[in-house]
Amino acid sequence: MAWYRLRVLIAGVAVGISVLGCGGVIKRMAIHTMSDMMAAGQRVYEREPDLELAAQALAANLKLIEVMLESAPQHPVLLLQATQGFATYAYAVAEGQLAEAQHRASGDVVTHTRRTRDLYRRGLQYGLRLLSRHHVDWRQAASLETDGLRDRLQQLTPKAVPALFWTAFCWGGVLNMNRDALDTLTALPRFEALLMRLVELDETYFYGAPHLLLAVHYASRAPMLGGKPAQAKLHFERATELSQGELLLIPLLEAQYYAVQIQDRAHFVASLQRVLQASEKRLPEQAFLNALAKQRAALLLERVNDLFV
Repeated sequence: MAWYRLRVLIAGVAVGISVLGCGGVIKRMAIHTMSDMMAAGQRVYEREPDLELAAQALAANLKLIEVMLESAPQHPVLLLQATQGFATYAYAVAEGQLAEAQHRASGDVVTHTRRTRDLYRRGLQYGLRLLSRHHVDWRQAASLETDGLRDRLQQLTPKAVPALFWTAFCWGGVLNMNRDALDTLTALPRFEALLMRLVELDETYFYGAPHLLLAVHYASRAPMLGGKPAQAKLHFERATELSQGELLLIPLLEAQYYAVQIQDRAHFVASLQRVLQASEKRLPEQAFLNALAKQRAALLLERVNDLFV
């Protein structure tokens, strides 16, 4: 398996670095080589359609990244890989386990919720560290007043989009796992400001995913709590347009959040059926996410009577 060979090769470099101890130039060269390999290897994970295989690889990769960050705590490639890696693992694996526990009405729901939140939080901390590397200190950005955060966001350029996107993904995950907490409600205007700036900087990033994050943000809450279903619909449509309808996460999340929020059962079923009926060969460079969308769509359809009055 390609990912297995990559993992063995990376592990070998990691062992070599540990043997080098605190060596200077050689150690830095090894870290640089390994970080480039890991960045290139991200595409291998994204093309993997076997969800269990991909989950195992992601978990191992995350620990290797953290090992490397112990030696190079400010390395930009490693920090981005850590942020994206924890975002992906928390959503694809931990949230999947949470969804299954909710479907079974299991007593493990609280445990899975806490674990998912903590994984998102780890990714968030790496993302804020990465944003701080080339800009002012972002580590306390989540606690800034909204106007102060907007001023800081205006300092970012399009080069910061990958770091900003995956940081936003993790922050949104943390908020979603603490949906009813008071500090979550007070953080929502700041989070929205971040997403709006992300769309301004590059709406096309990762198949239009900045619009997808904003759509989920608007659709996941009732209007009395800041939800904006009409705005959510527009952003789902724009994400679909930018992705040319190829990324199946978009109709999946539109069903999960928008259709449930407006209680449109027909739209919910049609969106999920579209995901399930899509070709397995659609967007092969994102086979992992599309396979995940199909798995989640099937699970959501089983819950249709629980989600609609």
